[in-house]
Amino acid sequence: MIEDKEWLVEAANDPEVAKYAISVYPITEHEIEESLKKELEESRDRSIVAELDGEPAGSVTVWLRDGCGRDRHIAWLGIHIRRKHWGKGVGSGLMSEAIRLAQQSGCRRLMLGTTEGNERAINLYRKFGFKAEASEDAEVYIEGTWRRNYIMGLTLIPCKPKANLKPNPQTSKPKAGLHSALDQSISTRQLMNRDIDELNRLQNCSESTKSSHRIPPITKEETKSWYETLNTGKGKYCLAAFKDRMMVGYLEFKCHPLPFPSLKFEEIVVDANQEPKKTADTLISSIVEFMRKYWYQRIFAYVPDTSTAITEALAENRFSKTGAMKCYYYIDGYYVDSGVYEYPEPSTSRRQRKIRKNES
Repeated sequence: MIEDKEWLVEAANDPEVAKYAISVYPITEHEIEESLKKELEESRDRSIVAELDGEPAGSVTVWLRDGCGRDRHIAWLGIHIRRKHWGKGVGSGLMSEAIRLAQQSGCRRLMLGTTEGNERAINLYRKFGFKAEASEDAEVYIEGTWRRNYIMGLTLIPCKPKANLKPNPQTSKPKAGLHSALDQSISTRQLMNRDIDELNRLQNCSESTKSSHRIPPITKEETKSWYETLNTGKGKYCLAAFKDRMMVGYLEFKCHPLPFPSLKFEEIVVDANQEPKKTADTLISSIVEFMRKYWYQRIFAYVPDTSTAITEALAENRFSKTGAMKCYYYIDGYYVDSGVYEYPEPSTSRRQRKIRKNES
């Protein structure tokens, strides 16, 4: 309820809570209130508050996916507990309710992210059956140190049939100077108003959009609305690839606010009929150049394992695959894993490998 703003402000400005909620404080009451209003009025998210002796003690939110995308069977979870109520079973109570709510909503898989060092939360998630599926090295900067993010998942309903992919042969790493030798007929630039028709054509290509959550048909108005959400001030960018005047692909990406000095793929689509591998390589090398130009630290990407033109281009551009979110997409009647990639290659310190060792 909107009345929860008071204790939410307190929690958001508690250094120990904010540290693992990955938020930057101080945060004003007005900011919390406006965010809460928007969530209550517009969002499909579902939040549950735990009370202890009549006082709010924490909350959990289940983020339900868009009902028309390839990932509509997935939900994400976020939880935080007021510090004075740590160790009282509040987390377990909220997790039980979140799982019940996700099941009630028809979700097949429940996902969450947690950071290296947050052992209290990691132990709670393991208690309820969550397992680490992938990681993102140095994804967040907390109190003077880079922390790895772990992506954990829980299967609520079996995802069948599952795509059974044959492993691809290892792609050799490119020699220095590869990108300068790319096909010069494919170039990238920002989207313009005049590109709406070409953009809509590409978003309605059923073969090309299998690399994303998008399912055609997409109206021209929907395409235009999506284009108008791009906003550099809010960290929402898009690079589009063109062969002459034909759009052959685009890469939407986002830079999250501090403490996340990195870029993350939101959507990548390449024309399946127009040199998809070269297009993917051009787009990926362009975002690497963007990262270096504007001093971001890392790039993270989630791509279906079936999108081989893109996954091969990621490998050739020295992106490392750190795992896969199981059954994340539903494509052509099969559940497909989504590979998790990062650039540059992650460090492999013993401490950072600890959670994966424990899971195995």
